[in-house]
Amino acid sequence: MSFPRCEFMGIRSWLLRPYLDNLEAQSKELLNLKAEIEYLKERLRTLEEVGRRVELLEERLRAFDTLIEQEKDTRIWLRSLIKELEEVKLELEAIKLGSAPKQSLTSSFSEDEERQLVLALIKKGAHSPSELKRLVPFGVGKLYRILRELEKDGLIRNVGKKRNRKYIPVET
Repeated sequence: MSFPRCEFMGIRSWLLRPYLDNLEAQSKELLNLKAEIEYLKERLRTLEEVGRRVELLEERLRAFDTLIEQEKDTRIWLRSLIKELEEVKLELEAIKLGSAPKQSLTSSFSEDEERQLVLALIKKGAHSPSELKRLVPFGVGKLYRILRELEKDGLIRNVGKKRNRKYIPVET
């Protein structure tokens, strides 16, 4: 028995319809997956580019940090240089006022001159006893006696305690 061709095609399509529908759905799903893969590849390329930019920015940041550290070192060096210059300035002022750190102890000043010297050095920025000791031509005992007298007379005042003590002029 022979079936006409069109009937055979109808039965064939009827029998294969679920498989063909499934194949068509899987083909569409495959196309969707391919599109999603392309989209994800594009996003990956974008993320890689962003990653490269981040690496460049991190490198620039490290260079900037290095520059900042060098700047800090330079500032520390400049501060120490300024401090040294201020010390030299104080020594020059002491010499100008008639005193010198290396001056012999045989040269004598009147008590009033010694008081004026200590007061002038404090006004010029020698605030600690150790700075003053280096700049005056007399002993430590006399220096502390003069400091107490100047403080008692209200010309200077001390701030801080013990090792951190500083003497500052009183504003008139």
